[in-house]
Amino acid sequence: MDNTISTRIRADRRGVLSSLWIFVLFNMLFRDIHEFARPGWIEELMTMEVAEGLLLVSGMVLSLFISMIVLSRVLPFRAARWANLAVSVLAIAAMLANLPGDLDDTWFFAIEILALLAVIGIAWTWRADPAERSLDPVITNKT
Repeated sequence: MDNTISTRIRADRRGVLSSLWIFVLFNMLFRDIHEFARPGWIEELMTMEVAEGLLLVSGMVLSLFISMIVLSRVLPFRAARWANLAVSVLAIAAMLANLPGDLDDTWFFAIEILALLAVIGIAWTWRADPAERSLDPVITNKT
């Protein structure tokens, strides 16, 4: 029995993609929590003025990232594949718009980027197996 990592990924792409989204989100969360230990961070937060619209948009984008945990598992094959590709590219673009300023942020940033590149790689090479073909109405109607 072939027990390599690539074989395990191919056997459960949906589970691996969902797990990678959890991994990315935990890193984002703990990067933010980790900032509280930086001297002056709490004072900086208290004086920060952020527009309500920006908070809404950033909350919507973050909710999209969170929803990928579930959507990776439940969407039909084609929709799941394209959603993982699109949202991971959006996540990388959002991260590049706010580059890290110190070493610990750079560490979390690098880990998150690598995990999102893994999502892109897995989704890009994902092809429907016969079981997924039978469940996906878009693919079934084409054959």
